[in-house]
Amino acid sequence: MKDTHRFAIFADFLGTKKRYSRPELVVRGRELLEQALNQCVVPKLPEDNMHLYVLSDTAILTCPRLGPLLEPISRLFTRFIELQDDSSDASLILWLRAGISYGKALYVDHLQNTTRIRTIPFLDTSLPKAYDLESIRKGSRIFVDPVIGDDKFRDHDNWFFRWKQITGHGAYIPNVAECLWPAIVYGDKDRLAQMTLKLHRWWSEELSRKEWSRDKYDEGLIHLDETVKLFIRTSSAFCPDDCKKDLLRSLLPKTTSPHKNIRFAWGMWFQALKGLVENCEASFSDTRDLEKVFGTLKAILSKGGYLQHFMQELEYPDYARFRSALRRLGLHPSP
Repeated sequence: MKDTHRFAIFADFLGTKKRYSRPELVVRGRELLEQALNQCVVPKLPEDNMHLYVLSDTAILTCPRLGPLLEPISRLFTRFIELQDDSSDASLILWLRAGISYGKALYVDHLQNTTRIRTIPFLDTSLPKAYDLESIRKGSRIFVDPVIGDDKFRDHDNWFFRWKQITGHGAYIPNVAECLWPAIVYGDKDRLAQMTLKLHRWWSEELSRKEWSRDKYDEGLIHLDETVKLFIRTSSAFCPDDCKKDLLRSLLPKTTSPHKNIRFAWGMWFQALKGLVENCEASFSDTRDLEKVFGTLKAILSKGGYLQHFMQELEYPDYARFRSALRRLGLHPSP
């Protein structure tokens, strides 16, 4: 047995267990995974000393350095989001999720591969943590082990956001970092905004089809919901100001007319307004515009009974800048 240290990305599909009711979907999902890995990951393996292991619907990608892993895994995620336009079967809408950890690379190779034996000699100490990380929140998201320090990000720190107290439903892991992977792939920031708008439109159309219960929403729309929010946060950080303002305004309600499913929509509005407020305080016209947008939003939330949820969300430490900006604008009561 030999050991070194390396980073590992543990990536798999969301919802595979349900697809086992139709085994052909499991086979098709694996085919798509192998095709995508062959296109997005395999060409990068030799040049950066990466290794790839595949089991069921899971891909494990390793490298001694973090940087080389980021582009191929981001392209893999993008591949499956863009494939969804071509899928006529809702059961084959495939969302990838991933966790990144760091540990000893462990091998045991007493058994040799033959026609009847296939072994995967991956035993790294990073595996349990990476497995836990990739499941802490819904959506097509990539989380990083909190013990990996910011110094490991080096030239890539702008692609990561470290949550002080991550919001949403799931296990609480303090100081977990999240990779803003859409920024890595969509170097053309207009394309990033376009994809954000496209995913948001898809979510909006599905949301408006009916009144959603919590169980049905968690079963059918939660992964799209969380992925759209990731794209909004990424666009807020990376798109040019004019592009960003137009995008974020378009995601917010324009009138106080009745809205369906406010219990699910308010979190999306929260992220869009956050991006707008934090980046658009520069002028008097921007301030007046924000006052109008926030007034419309408050009226909808008050009528729907979710204003308190919105205001309580502002108290999380990761939204301190958003909260302070609202106070400077006179849109949030001072403590």
